[in-house]
Amino acid sequence: MTDAEMEEGGGVRALRAWVMAATKRALRLYPPGTPNADPKVYDSSIAELEELLRLLEHDAELRATVTVQLGSVLTMRHLARGGVPQDRERARLLLREARDPRTETGAATDADDRRWAALALLSLVMPIPPAGGGVGQAGFFNMLDWRAYQEPEEMAAIAAEMPALLAEALELPLAPELHGHLQRMSTIPDPSGPQQGRARTSVAADDDPDVVAMDAMMPSVLDALAALRGGDPEAINRALRRLRAAHGKLPPGHEASVSIENFIGMLLQAGESVGGNLQDQSLGHEYVTALADQMQSFAAASTTPVTAEFAVAVRVYPLMSRIDAAYKAEDAATVRALLGELEALEADTPPDNGFRFQIQLALAQACLSLGNLTNDNDMRLRGADHHEQSLSAAAHAPAFIRESLSRHATGPDAVRARVTGDPTKLRHATVAPADASTSERWDSAQSLMVRYTLTRDLPDLDPLIAELRRVCDDIRQGQRPRFAAKAQWMLAEAYRARWHHTRDPADQASAAATAKEALNTLAADVLLQLGSEHGLLTARAGAARSVMAATWAASQNHAEEAVAALELGRALVLHAASTSRTVPELLEARGQRELAEAWRKAGTADAEEPDGPPGELRSNLRRRALEALGYRQHGLFTTPTLNELADGVADGGADALVYLLPGEGDAPGVGIVVGSDFGVGIGGLPLLSGTESGPLERYLDAAAERSKRLGEPAAERAWEEALSTLCDWAYRAALDDILTAVTRHLTAGASRRENRSGPPRIVLVPCGRLGVVPWHAARLPAAAPHDYVCQIAVISYAASGGQFLRTVKRARRDTTGAPVLIADPRQELTYAELEATALYEAFYPRARLYGEFYEPPVEPVAAGTPDEVLALLSDPSKAPSLLHVASHGSAGVRPTVSALHLAFPDGTDVLPAEEGGPGAAPDRGMLTVTRLLDRPWHEQPGAQGPLVVLSACETDLSTRDHDEALTLTTAFVSGGARNVVGSRWTAQDGASALMMAVFHHYLTVEGQGPADALRAAQLWMLDPDRENPGSLTGALLREIRRPGLERLPVWAAFIHQGHPGPGRATAAENTQSASVKGGV
Repeated sequence: MTDAEMEEGGGVRALRAWVMAATKRALRLYPPGTPNADPKVYDSSIAELEELLRLLEHDAELRATVTVQLGSVLTMRHLARGGVPQDRERARLLLREARDPRTETGAATDADDRRWAALALLSLVMPIPPAGGGVGQAGFFNMLDWRAYQEPEEMAAIAAEMPALLAEALELPLAPELHGHLQRMSTIPDPSGPQQGRARTSVAADDDPDVVAMDAMMPSVLDALAALRGGDPEAINRALRRLRAAHGKLPPGHEASVSIENFIGMLLQAGESVGGNLQDQSLGHEYVTALADQMQSFAAASTTPVTAEFAVAVRVYPLMSRIDAAYKAEDAATVRALLGELEALEADTPPDNGFRFQIQLALAQACLSLGNLTNDNDMRLRGADHHEQSLSAAAHAPAFIRESLSRHATGPDAVRARVTGDPTKLRHATVAPADASTSERWDSAQSLMVRYTLTRDLPDLDPLIAELRRVCDDIRQGQRPRFAAKAQWMLAEAYRARWHHTRDPADQASAAATAKEALNTLAADVLLQLGSEHGLLTARAGAARSVMAATWAASQNHAEEAVAALELGRALVLHAASTSRTVPELLEARGQRELAEAWRKAGTADAEEPDGPPGELRSNLRRRALEALGYRQHGLFTTPTLNELADGVADGGADALVYLLPGEGDAPGVGIVVGSDFGVGIGGLPLLSGTESGPLERYLDAAAERSKRLGEPAAERAWEEALSTLCDWAYRAALDDILTAVTRHLTAGASRRENRSGPPRIVLVPCGRLGVVPWHAARLPAAAPHDYVCQIAVISYAASGGQFLRTVKRARRDTTGAPVLIADPRQELTYAELEATALYEAFYPRARLYGEFYEPPVEPVAAGTPDEVLALLSDPSKAPSLLHVASHGSAGVRPTVSALHLAFPDGTDVLPAEEGGPGAAPDRGMLTVTRLLDRPWHEQPGAQGPLVVLSACETDLSTRDHDEALTLTTAFVSGGARNVVGSRWTAQDGASALMMAVFHHYLTVEGQGPADALRAAQLWMLDPDRENPGSLTGALLREIRRPGLERLPVWAAFIHQGHPGPGRATAAENTQSASVKGGV
């Protein structure tokens, strides 16, 4: 025994022995960050070391040893996700104290303890990657977790300290595996970020695929997080450029390369949330879906870079995207099937999987989507439960994910409150803190809105309005979250709700101004989309909101504001398609020639596709070009004024443009009449209220049932009865008051009518569900001398006032100059060939024929594929004066489904449905609304427009978006036609062919304009004493005696859109008639 030991008392020796034993027990817990360690195993060691630290207040040497071990074990418990939040900071202070020679403890710490402190501090401030290095999920996310919560000053300090910490830790007697971990840490990116460079011990590490991948992915995820918090798409672009560069350095097919591609797909999908468009999201979905199987195979075979935990995320992410797509398509069956897949995945996933939270989120999404589609409250409540379970499961996820999920903790409460009608379930419905992000404020606002919706108490409105104002202020300052337009609209509704309580004019003015702002934001969002399909998904809420805003304005007799709201929200996709065609010229006028050329080139055969993964969001070009034109400042999406509309009515030879607005609940509908001479009038229409629109609702139900059961007599009879009742209602609901008002003005001696007689000419813009009503077939009262409105007025339709003005500005063209006739290329209609042949022989002997003929009068030019028809419309040298299509047509829930059924391109009719063959929706032989709107085309001012006649079925009908007015008829109008005739429902084949022949007789032989010719043909069908007008021969002549031609379903299907004025012959006849009357 030494003299020093002899001098120690027994208590001191016992204390020293206790320290040595406690140190050994602590060392057995090493290394820090041991996978799957139970946090509880560290608790007893921490308690023991804390007790020793209290007892060693006066022994600096032993205290130094205990300080190092306590700091190390606290670090290990923190990395195991145990203990308390203060563990990390306490461990950091203890370890730094032990390593700082300026402190009493640090001066007493020996070299060996300094090395152990270096190892613990190193693992605390810079997570050690798992065995094998690379981009493994655990190490990768631990590093992200650390990076997300460091201040720049602390990161810089750690970067400077890292070499010394590594050098000391590598001197410890460590297991070979842990020693290898530390050596590999020198190849991990410099934690201070790419701007600070990298500290490496080996230049050769630059070529290691895992290092290249980690070097790119870590800062890219942080860029993505910053983008999602701040709404900056350029942050996503920076990440994509970095990942593309890294991808180019990797061997093809390497799992790190596939990981980067998968991550790129995720970033593209996130782009739509921060100012990108749905094309970004769609491309990202394609990437993630295409790589899912490959990522799964890597996960099954790999022990390090791609773990089984990350493989769960790879499986879930595409499922969530598919749920979103199915929900938007209202496909409950697909959502239900995807829910089943998720439930199976949940059962197979261990409870401690780091991505189990994502499974629960996906289950919440599926249940809520299915509950909303089927109106199943139990399913909605299941969704709320899964949402809460995702918060619990996130305990195993990285901290930045836990924090992100915690921001949305109000969601389950809001669902339960809505379902039960109990506002007390909103435990977290409070205003967000002052430093909250825009998305956090939005979450808070949604909960506050649910509370007010349930209580209808004025005190609940003030905090809601305050929160929404903060959100909208962020949007005005440049943030573009996906909910921007929705947040602005919610604020407008909140102002309106407060006005109902207080009748304060300031609230009413704020509601109107904010509603306009919301519609402008939505219009800009639609314009940013590429293609009508994505445009429609974005625009879907616009039409309903515009009607509501217009109704608010109309209730105050603010006609200009009402019409502006309607024009801003109606036909958004059509307006966006028209506006997009003018962008190159507008860019050139502002000196942006490169952007103009890039815009023209994009989407054409000459467009350059990136070699490899994209280095920027696909929306980048479109966003840059539109920003150069100030599209967010309302510089592109302009709406016509009342004066411009009135001038258009006069120029088009009409008497009035009439907007019909439906009411909600007990609120009456509204009619807005714009005339060329009498200005504008606004009137309430009580029978257009929701409660008084029973005949319309019953008709919509019967029409849907008829479409499902085509050819079934019972469904056909029910639909025809509902149609008849609808026509009875239509006159009383709106046209009685409208026609009375217009006629009163006309008979009062309006100047424009002095040289023209004939019935009044009305252009209708029916909004919302009113778009499905055949207003021209509204039945007059029994005492009237006529039966239907078309007998006393010329009725045309328009998708919007702006679309109407476009047709008025197009020049007239002689329909006999370059006609094209298409006979059913699929031979699905018995009378199609007879119809086309009769038109050729009677009216258009110089017509070019397309389609299928058993006995063609001349050799057809081609089969009539979609590409061939589009070429006719796009090539000025081939442009038809008349395009008459006698083929089947169908309406769908999306513009990709609404289509003319034309010829299959060569060989494609034998393809399976999944490759676009027969049975696909759409198949390769269908000319869809999407293709019509998205074709490259530019309209010159004053250009001639053709007459397009679609004698096919359902060419002026959408099964869902009546108010968006996306039909084949409106698509042809938007694409340059001056006039279009389409059909609202499936009509009898032979009767349609007869009516079309009579229509062309009045058009060509009698010289009437398309609107008058269609009306004349309908009146001819209604005439029980009808005779051959002079042009019918053969089988069509015999059809005259077919019974039932006067029935509503036979003649009322067809409508006119376009220029409403008379043809030359009608105009001359009316002028002469007016002169005679004037002389009497």
